Amino acid sequence: MRPLYCDESIWIPVADGRRRGWTVHTARGEDRLGDPDTEHLAYVLNDDWILVTFDDNFLSLVESSDFDHAGIIYVQQAGRDIGDVVKAIDEHLESRDEDDRSIQYC
Repeated sequence: MRPLYCDESIWIPVADGRRRGWTVHTARGEDRLGDPDTEHLAYVLNDDWILVTFDDNFLSLVESSDFDHAGIIYVQQAGRDIGDVVKAIDEHLESRDEDDRSIQYC
């Protein structure tokens, strides 16, 4: 599995994926807090990381401007607790192909 990059919208306990075997980078850990969405996309594309986000602005940006990306996992957070979100991401990652660079909804 390629590494994940959790933007600043992802809850910190969700981004702590090491216990689940994920390799996770965060906006905070990479000193990218406050960067524009386009810079986050370029940053993760450069490192071939999958972006994990609650922020649907990334979807609009990619779909409206054909901005290139290395894969996006958009997580709907409404009505979900941390455990539900982690389980949804885990289930998705179990079946995601290594070369999958699509947008997926969890």
